[in-house]
Amino acid sequence: MNVNNFPKKSRRGAILVVILVCFIVAATIFSLLIKSAFSERRTMETHLWRTQAQWLAEAALERAAARLAADANYTGETWTIPAEELDGDRGVARIHIEAIAERPGHRQVSIEADYPDDPQHRSRCSKQIEM
Repeated sequence: MNVNNFPKKSRRGAILVVILVCFIVAATIFSLLIKSAFSERRTMETHLWRTQAQWLAEAALERAAARLAADANYTGETWTIPAEELDGDRGVARIHIEAIAERPGHRQVSIEADYPDDPQHRSRCSKQIEM
């Protein structure tokens, strides 16, 4: 069949349909790339939060050890670290210390560190150690 046999309006309509399909395909690919980029960003952010929460928990253990060395009656605290000190968001570590009845002079130290300090969007690291 010869292309010249089609009326001009029909050819313009066919070209318009092809352009529309190409636009839809391009928009779909673009939206998938954007979705992938946001997903990758979220994954990296979660990894950063998890790493920061682990470091906060380690720092809280060291803080608890230093406080216990200075004061045998230290029972813990909620330690809030300002965003300026963490180059990002605020972090919080809850330190809880209990005496161990069967082992006089020993303490059970429990740490729960959150980064960032947000009730829903955060990473939490918990640690326990006997001192």
